[in-house]
Amino acid sequence: MKITVTEDLGIQLEEVFSGLTLKTESGETMSICMRDSGFEFKYQGEWYFAKEGHVESFHKSVRGNYLVSELQRHDPILDGDILPTATDRG
Repeated sequence: MKITVTEDLGIQLEEVFSGLTLKTESGETMSICMRDSGFEFKYQGEWYFAKEGHVESFHKSVRGNYLVSELQRHDPILDGDILPTATDRG
């Protein structure tokens, strides 16, 4: 992660692939992370995807949307895949 200060003294973060969370005193939260193209963010428990000026609910954006890269389209939970655990590998 790169941290710089902008001309107007704002904080600018670059290469934020691990993500970060902002939390208000009342417990309201917003999390954001970068992807190769676009952003994913979570506000009050709901995930969203933002790319090229468009913002959509994450699960609505995954299927057949040109804004989502091919690698992001496969979601094991949405596709019903069962991921093997260490005990399943024998």
